[in-house]
Amino acid sequence: MSGLLIVMAWAVLAGAPLQGEPPDEEATTAAIGDAPAAGPLVPPGPPLSPLDDASTSLEVTLLAGVWLPRLVGNVALGGPMIGLEDEFDLDASEALLNVELAIRKDEVWELWFGGFDFATSVGGAFLGSGATFGSLVLSNGTPYSSRLDITSVAAELSVTVWRPFADGHSREMGQHNRTWDGHYGTDLRFSPQFGMRYIDVDQSVTTAAGTVDTGGEWLGVYAGMVMELDYRPQERVHGFTLFRFQMSTALGPVLGGDGGFMWQIRVGSTIQFTERIGVMVGYRLLELNADNGGYTFNGGLQGMFLAGSIMF
Repeated sequence: MSGLLIVMAWAVLAGAPLQGEPPDEEATTAAIGDAPAAGPLVPPGPPLSPLDDASTSLEVTLLAGVWLPRLVGNVALGGPMIGLEDEFDLDASEALLNVELAIRKDEVWELWFGGFDFATSVGGAFLGSGATFGSLVLSNGTPYSSRLDITSVAAELSVTVWRPFADGHSREMGQHNRTWDGHYGTDLRFSPQFGMRYIDVDQSVTTAAGTVDTGGEWLGVYAGMVMELDYRPQERVHGFTLFRFQMSTALGPVLGGDGGFMWQIRVGSTIQFTERIGVMVGYRLLELNADNGGYTFNGGLQGMFLAGSIMF
């Protein structure tokens, strides 16, 4: 037993360098050569930030389609108010071209332009119990014809002030709110709106006693709010890239004539089949209560709006 211990101790001492003896250079070199070479020290970089918004800095949307409004309200010319619907019978739905253009810059600023030219006419027996319109006397059953035209163009500026699902907000969902191409999956925005609208109303009424032409021109200056909700699928889906719901409402005074006020509502849902092409189904309402030289127009247009959407 003691012999075995002596042999083991001798083997250990033979393989270890003596105290103060330098280590074997060949062994050291071999050990260093076998180890992977260490590169230069690189300080850790900043943490990865959320993906940049993939939306371009300039987005242009063109809506061109058919508005199907009907005329509602009352008018007067030196006499009592006459109903456009139940007395003049001018409330038939008309199809007219309506074009709207929106230009968005840096996801904050947006310019909107829109316009239309509406016309409706009717002829038959007057349905009221009796009224005057300028120099004309309209009794129940009086044969008459009437035409009313409304032409309007508008320009608006809106500024996004709150996007609760965008980066940096309390409800931001980080990369969980990103789609496959870097857009926000859900994007809700609120934007104050400021605009001007030119409105020209022309009405004519004809009976056996003659024809009366009247109307007025006004410039509306208004303010309101725009709400927009976008949804994009997280994964790539062919035939569907974006669902957008928009709603805006505004009101303000009108200048010109004897003054008055106006208000409007726009609502629409858009489905983009590609990043460029889509369709929109919506509703448009424009109401005007204004006077001009004895002529009072207290009514407006309201109806469905169907349009094609082009984004670029």
